[in-house]
Amino acid sequence: MTNKLFLYATIVMLSSCASVEKYNQQISKIHSPEELRQDVDYAYKKLKKLHPDVNWYISKDELDKKIDDLKDGLTEPLTTKEFYKLFAPVITSIKQGHLSIHVPSKKQSKKEIKEKGKRDSPFNSLSFYASANKLFVKKVFKGDTTLIAGSQVMSIDGKQVEDLLDSFKALHSSDGYNQTFIPEFVGSRFGFFYANTHKQKDSILLNLKLEDSVYDKYLYANYDEIKPSSKKDSVPSAKKKLSRSDKKIAKETRKKVRKKNYKYGYNKKTKEYHRNFSFLESEAEIPVAYMKIRSFTNGGFKEFYKESFAKIDSAKCKNLVIDLRGNTGGRLVEIDDLYSYLTDKEYIFIEKSKMTGRLSFLYPYFHTKSWPTKTVATILSPVLGVYQIFKVKKENREAYFKFKQSKLRKPKSNTFTGKVYVLINGESFSASSILSTHLKATKRATFVGEETGGAYNGTVAGVYAKVELPNSKINMRIGLMKINAPYTIEPDGYGIKPDIPIKRTMNNVDEELQWVIKDIEMSNKKE
Repeated sequence: MTNKLFLYATIVMLSSCASVEKYNQQISKIHSPEELRQDVDYAYKKLKKLHPDVNWYISKDELDKKIDDLKDGLTEPLTTKEFYKLFAPVITSIKQGHLSIHVPSKKQSKKEIKEKGKRDSPFNSLSFYASANKLFVKKVFKGDTTLIAGSQVMSIDGKQVEDLLDSFKALHSSDGYNQTFIPEFVGSRFGFFYANTHKQKDSILLNLKLEDSVYDKYLYANYDEIKPSSKKDSVPSAKKKLSRSDKKIAKETRKKVRKKNYKYGYNKKTKEYHRNFSFLESEAEIPVAYMKIRSFTNGGFKEFYKESFAKIDSAKCKNLVIDLRGNTGGRLVEIDDLYSYLTDKEYIFIEKSKMTGRLSFLYPYFHTKSWPTKTVATILSPVLGVYQIFKVKKENREAYFKFKQSKLRKPKSNTFTGKVYVLINGESFSASSILSTHLKATKRATFVGEETGGAYNGTVAGVYAKVELPNSKINMRIGLMKINAPYTIEPDGYGIKPDIPIKRTMNNVDEELQWVIKDIEMSNKKE
């Protein structure tokens, strides 16, 4: 039995190694024009099958022509990355911000991971932001501690950053015709776009500038620490033996930390919470409640909002600032919960969500590389079939998925009735924009900052299908549901516009928040 298990494990390991080697060869090789044209046809076929509104912002004739022109231009063999630079702008012309293209990276075999550790991109050691077509280091997470946050990145491996930013802008899109999203998005996701367009390397040279000083720094790929494979290889621990009472205290402390991290949505990489709440004091000593929501993802939100609005109520605070700058979205259920504290009327949060077919939302489960997921989906297919009968309805030959947020919703009993300010910018996207649409349409808030990256009239998101092109192995992420708030504006294709337009400058002063504080003080004087 032991020999059979060993043989089986050996076969699995060898087949895994062979699979990784084959995959790496596939994404590294030169693809023929015929193979690339096959990929274009495959991608367009999947788009039309899965995306609920491909022609929302581009006509069928215009898109057909772009596809044909792309195929006609594929006359020379190309690598996957070379093809991506031609393919992505065509997909971007659809003007759907959730429709994204990902270039595959080389995989490590189990042997390589065991010997060297799991590889992490050099860019994952820091974050960036862009302003006026310039790139700056926002935060350093790990690695070289002499790399200074706030430094301007002048070039990367000899390539001028301004040229790189310009080229990256054609590789992604906002929703519709918005102009504020892409400049900020390509800055904050600079490492993603660089990896998509450049050869994978373990070290990258940055030329940086801080005030009058210019300096060079290397970013290195990080490899996870290799864990000892046996007791023989392990190093004896020098940990102090804890008493029973100390163990109990340590356990309770860990439990409290886990609970807090869950409630506020702790991000291990950035070492920040996705949700923060505090009271700001103005010069006139007027309490101002401040929520900084970095993302509507990660952790348990219900306790956070329940606790925050209870504090606002107890403090008899009449002013609330919700900061959605840089918040690219997240869960529908979370923004619905937040909105229920901001209205005193019953409401419908979103319309029924259009799909291309009744079974579209099941596509990701049956077309995944994860065999456990496929197996479970197959076993549960009768249950899923019944589920879709109740959740998906046909109307005028169109399929619509009905979320619980599509039904009449009730506000919370302790709804906030004071004044609401919302801080927005180009990276306020997706769920941030859906929430903002409600607050704007009902005149519930004053918006300060820049136009949101997400469109006022809705987006295509919800559930996503991951489509891998057969030859280049490029991945295309397609939203399967058209999600609209029950409000629309004309012209279509633009975000929520601020009531008070303020374009952020590089002077490290939060001008948007300062304006809000001054407005609250002025309003208080008038009263």
